[in-house]
Formats: sequence, C-alpha cells, structure tokens
Amino acid sequence: MEWTGPFVVYRIVENGKIEAVFVAEDLKKAKYWLSYIAQPGDALYQTPAHPRNETGSPKYWSHKESSGKSVRDEDVWKDIAEGQNCTVEFCVA
Repeated sequence: MEWTGPFVVYRIVENGKIEAVFVAEDLKKAKYWLSYIAQPGDALYQTPAHPRNETGSPKYWSHKESSGKSVRDEDVWKDIAEGQNCTVEFCVA
C-alpha cells in the first residue's frame, strides 16, 4: 500500500472493509477533520509516511464516538470495528 500522507482517517464501510476517507499533511488538519467532518466510528491513524513512524504500518491515533467527541482508546475502536464485522488489518508492501 502506498501512503500519500502522514495522517489518514479511515471509515468502516460495507462488507467489513475500511477505506481512507481523508488524508492530512499535518495533525492539526487531521484532528479538525475528525472533530467536525468525520462520522462516528471514523479513526485517525499515523501512517508509515510520517517521519516518526518507524513501524512500517499505520498506528492508531484516535477515533470519533457517537457523542461527537474524539477519543483515544484503540480497544474501544476495535470493538466498534468488530461489531461491524471488520477486522482491522493493513497490508504493507
């Protein structure tokens, strides 16, 4: 997978898949999008394109809850994903 920016907002879509709905060049834009535009369940990840990401795979940052607040709790987001038959896996080339 080619990462086009350091931050990506993912959304769970039909058939239990996730898709990128927004790519941000900086954290400020990513957090704004997550706060004001994203739908509940959308999750913000730091991608391998970020200079401080040394893992080679995306790292969870936060997600939007149904209350509209951004929360930083990966286990809760994974529960949301599993509830929609989504297994969060990233293919890294």
